[in-house]
Amino acid sequence: MTGRTVSALVSDASYAQARMYFLDELAHRTGVFTVARVLDLTGDLDPVALDAAVRGCVRRHESLRTCFRVHEGQLQQIVTDHEPELRIVDLRNLLGRDAPVDEQELVADLARQEAAEPFDLRRVPLLRTTLIRLTDQRAVLLVTLHHIVADAWSLDLLLRELSSLYRAHATGTPEELPELPLQYADFAAWQQRAEATGTHDRLLAHWRERIRDLPELPLPTDRPRPEQLSYQGRELSVPLDDRLAGRLSALCREEGASLFMALLAGFYVALHRYSGQADLTVGGTTSGRARPETQNVIGSFVNMVVLRTTVRDDHTLRDVLRATAETCHDAYDHQELPFERLVAAHGGSRRANRNPLFQIVFQMIAEQDDDLSVPGLRIRMREAATSVTTFDLVCTVTNRAGRLSAALDYATELWDQDTVAALGHAWQRALRDLADRPDRALRDIPLAEERPYTPDVLPDGLRGEAALAQLPADAVLTVRDPYGHPAPPGAVGELFRRDTPDGPARPTGVAVRSGGDGRLTAAPSPDAVPAPVPEPPDNSAPVGPIERELAALWEELLGCTGIGRHDNFFQCGGHSLLATVLITHVQERYGADVTLEAFFRQPTPAGLGDAIAAASDTAGAGAEVDELSALVDALERQGDHA
Repeated sequence: MTGRTVSALVSDASYAQARMYFLDELAHRTGVFTVARVLDLTGDLDPVALDAAVRGCVRRHESLRTCFRVHEGQLQQIVTDHEPELRIVDLRNLLGRDAPVDEQELVADLARQEAAEPFDLRRVPLLRTTLIRLTDQRAVLLVTLHHIVADAWSLDLLLRELSSLYRAHATGTPEELPELPLQYADFAAWQQRAEATGTHDRLLAHWRERIRDLPELPLPTDRPRPEQLSYQGRELSVPLDDRLAGRLSALCREEGASLFMALLAGFYVALHRYSGQADLTVGGTTSGRARPETQNVIGSFVNMVVLRTTVRDDHTLRDVLRATAETCHDAYDHQELPFERLVAAHGGSRRANRNPLFQIVFQMIAEQDDDLSVPGLRIRMREAATSVTTFDLVCTVTNRAGRLSAALDYATELWDQDTVAALGHAWQRALRDLADRPDRALRDIPLAEERPYTPDVLPDGLRGEAALAQLPADAVLTVRDPYGHPAPPGAVGELFRRDTPDGPARPTGVAVRSGGDGRLTAAPSPDAVPAPVPEPPDNSAPVGPIERELAALWEELLGCTGIGRHDNFFQCGGHSLLATVLITHVQERYGADVTLEAFFRQPTPAGLGDAIAAASDTAGAGAEVDELSALVDALERQGDHA
């Protein structure tokens, strides 16, 4: 940007932007938090008109010209006049050669690379548009944004506006998009006013009561949770029958519930049976666009809510639906509290390998028509393939013109595909029973088919059990839940044995997990003695100049005194944005590339001091000054003297 005039508008960021900035830092500024779409273009494409349409959208929405910085403890959004260019990749000569090239795979690779390419949130643009020319009549447009400036609603809105502006430029007709009543920065300012007037405090009091003594949901995983998640994920489709949706809708009308609530109720049933827990919590999403003025504004509006429900063995499916409906009505009646406010108020230790409050998300989204065609050009929209997930498990139900489809996005570090497929199957079984026999008790519902196992699948650790000694070669083993039903693969159950294929099934008292691929593994005994809780470290005073400087910085950020060298930042009232501010200060003050991940492992002055020392050994002193921040500072100084 050097050598040309740049104007900038600086304002405080929204809560959602602060959350995304923090998560991006925690993920080492990788391409985890991008949203992307692919447009297949067929016909007479005018690249000049397409470039003009992209620029028109960017001029129309300030968020598409925005980047960020942390200044004096506050995340700020900086709106510039930057207009990103349409990048063109011409493959017509390559694909026209005699040597065979897999066009579909080549385009898929380019789309994956584009979606995975990280953004630097301190610099514009946070939008990329790439046009891939395949033939004179076929092309693909890749549109990628960072989640900090756009959510899924925004991306679909952008593509519809892009189609409308392209039509206007290609045909020479006037633009027909309505004037925007506000920009995203106005929404962020409204949030700040709500905070200042106490609106958030009233909502916060309600939510703090809802999450009191919130337990973790102990879903069994195929592998132990790593200290730092890589966000690697995979998607698994779960078919939803249209007739099933119709039967569920009829039940919902009886109960004053929505189809979303019925689908979630079935999901709760599956989670209850997998975890053996009655107190169940998942995360829900809201558009965050309760104000009508925000409907056509591009930005990061999406908010999250806690959906906590009690599901007991003596409940009927109708009981679960009613409890779920009550939970959802309550949550969405209080949805305007920014999720970040609740996380900060909840406090407690934060860990880099877990999300706060919940690890599983259930959501339902309505998708617009994927046909964005204009005269002379057929345009079809589709999602870009992705291999990331930011939660352990995300269940997404998509409503396309009344047709439902579902997918489970899961962390591959935790689960195998077979285990997730079994969970999806259990959810389908629960939904069918909810639709057909809603007054059936949960304990009477089998969620899986019985699967026989032969003795050779027993792991060595179980072969010495008395109940499993001297099994005949033709013995049959099965795994059952506490109600005597077949346990779904992945869930913990009791191992039963039949010494002959037709003999009686006898319980062994051995708790196991069955894998989708036929494996059996030992499950921890419920009577196992828990590991001793380590004694809290002493609250000794900081040692050395760096620890003393860090303790003083903590006291300034947290508004407290007497910080010891082993005090936990988050237990002292710190939250995600303050952690980002702290690490930014450390990077600037000590010239050390200390990451949020390292801070999460040891969020104490002593631990951070060690991390600074370790990072200083591998990096030179002095931090690079961001060019845009320097420019904004200069503009602000000019304004002060004006």
